[in-house]
Order: sequence, then structure tokens, then C-alpha cells
Amino acid sequence: MDNRFSNSKQVAVVSTFSHLLNTNFKGDINAVCWQRDLIGDFKEIVSKLELKADLTEVSMEDLHTLKLSEQGSVAREVILSDFQLLADSGASPSLNLIKSYQRDEELGFISTDVYSFHVDRSPIGTDTFLCTYYGAASEIIANHQAEQKILIPEIRQKQSCITVRNRNLKTF
Repeated sequence: MDNRFSNSKQVAVVSTFSHLLNTNFKGDINAVCWQRDLIGDFKEIVSKLELKADLTEVSMEDLHTLKLSEQGSVAREVILSDFQLLADSGASPSLNLIKSYQRDEELGFISTDVYSFHVDRSPIGTDTFLCTYYGAASEIIANHQAEQKILIPEIRQKQSCITVRNRNLKTF
């Protein structure tokens, strides 16, 4: 199994779901990866699901009703098992079939969509689980490779203008 995060000090790599849940963020670590080889034919599942929009939520009932080959059924069991593990740990899992996301062009100079590298931050501890069963997975870059756009003078200037405008808004 390829461990693409072996040189990253910010990603802890674990081999079980239990370790995924119980590994704490500390020091430079701000992501935990459950590295595993997925078995089954996930492409078959994707090919048999109906894409109703750019992003379609797939119910477990829809997943159960698919007529699948033996390898497709193996893949389905992996997804169902992951759902159960997440639900048992208190999460509210969802399965999405994604064609594309809408681009964020509202501000023009800074986008907040998933097409750009971005930092997920929270002032309180929170868990977000991402799993890609088929297709391109999320990418993680090292903190030192990222440039905070707010530190770019032109963007900081534009951001300041927006902040000032928002302070003048009154709500009733």
C-alpha cells in the first residue's frame, strides 16, 4: 500500500477505524488518515447510480437495491460497514455522488469553494470525515506549502473594504 503521507509531519497515518477516532491532534498534526486498500468494484456502484444533479445524495436504501456483481456487492458492504462505524461513533454520515461542485465567484479575488486548496479550521475541536471510494481523492498539502491569501497585500486591501462595508450594515 502506498503511504503518500509518510513524509508529512501534519498527517498522522493510522491503520484502523478505532485509531482514526482516537488519534488526537497535537503539535503539527491537523489531519489523520486511515490508509487502507479498498476491496470491491466501486466503479460498478457509481455506474449504476442515477446522478440527479451535480451532487446527489445516495440513500442506503438506494444502495441496497442496486443489482451488483460479486465485486460490486463487496464494495457495497465496505460502504455499509463504514456507515455503521460512523453512526455507532455518533456521526451522521452521508454518501454523495458528485459530478462537480459549483464554483464560488462571488468575491472574484478569493474563492471559498472546494476547487481551491483551503484550510479547514474551527475554534473548537470537531471531526470531519472524508472518504473517496472512487475517483480522485482529496489532496493535502503541507502547511508550509500554503500561502495565506489574507497576507497578500492586494487581497488584504479588498478584504478590508468588504469588512468595512459589512460593519455599516444594520439589522433589525
